[in-house]
Amino acid sequence: MSHKEKLSGVFPPFMTPFGEEGEVSYSKLAENIEKYNETDLRGYMPLGSNGEFMSLTEEESLKIIDVFKEKKAADKTIIAGAGRESANATLDFINKIADKDVDYATLLPPHYFVGAMTDDVLIKFYTAVADKSPIPIMIYNAPKFASGLLISANVISALAAHPNIAGMKDTSKEDISMYVEAVPDGADFCVLAGTISKFYKSLLAGAVGGVLSMANYLPDMCCQLYEIYLSGDTEKGQKEDEYVRSLSAQAAGKYGVAGVKAAMDLLGYFGGDPRIPLSPIDAQSKAELKAVLEKEGLL
Repeated sequence: MSHKEKLSGVFPPFMTPFGEEGEVSYSKLAENIEKYNETDLRGYMPLGSNGEFMSLTEEESLKIIDVFKEKKAADKTIIAGAGRESANATLDFINKIADKDVDYATLLPPHYFVGAMTDDVLIKFYTAVADKSPIPIMIYNAPKFASGLLISANVISALAAHPNIAGMKDTSKEDISMYVEAVPDGADFCVLAGTISKFYKSLLAGAVGGVLSMANYLPDMCCQLYEIYLSGDTEKGQKEDEYVRSLSAQAAGKYGVAGVKAAMDLLGYFGGDPRIPLSPIDAQSKAELKAVLEKEGLL
């Protein structure tokens, strides 16, 4: 199966559920996976920014992947966050998850020494990992989570032809078409949008799917927008896109990770509280979120 076949569609950046004492709730994680298995989601992306990977121990991260291996439906693609600040550390973690039914490892670029992260350095980093990784890797372009580091179209052009680099998730504010156009002809390299705000326009520009936080609490709505895109009805697609983006902005989108978790709690999934240092949204914000969802007939 080509990368395009495995990556075309909607993925939620999977939330990590925590219990009352801040411990990972593997049972609630399993319950959420089983519910999402009944949707048209193409797959799941655990251990990403929404999954609060930076707040997890390695032991917890590996146990989370074990739960996905056990519970995910056979037709779901797994993209696991695996980026670390060195090629060696990144490969060490990838090697620990590669035999757990993980299809792809997605890598936020190293950014602690952000001033040193030139295009040449990033190309060297991703190539070094891809050359030795037992599973295909993906590039995660998210400046707000990487000290402002923006991956350039030149980097994508240089890396897209690598046989073990499958694509990228773009959560930047850039026009995603510049990354699509940077992919050499014939390369099996997929570009995915990283936000609902640019999802539909990205599909029209040549992206194959999206990793959307909104899909954590409204997976069917996100999948419906994708299906409308596939139908070719651009007028309907533009109307649905405008509605979905507006709903996201009014609802959980403005509250970040904590808002997404609160929306999940309202809509039949387990979100719970984020892990310290993040805080849950306050009672007033929860009431406002609930009111928006009720107004739209979603509760």
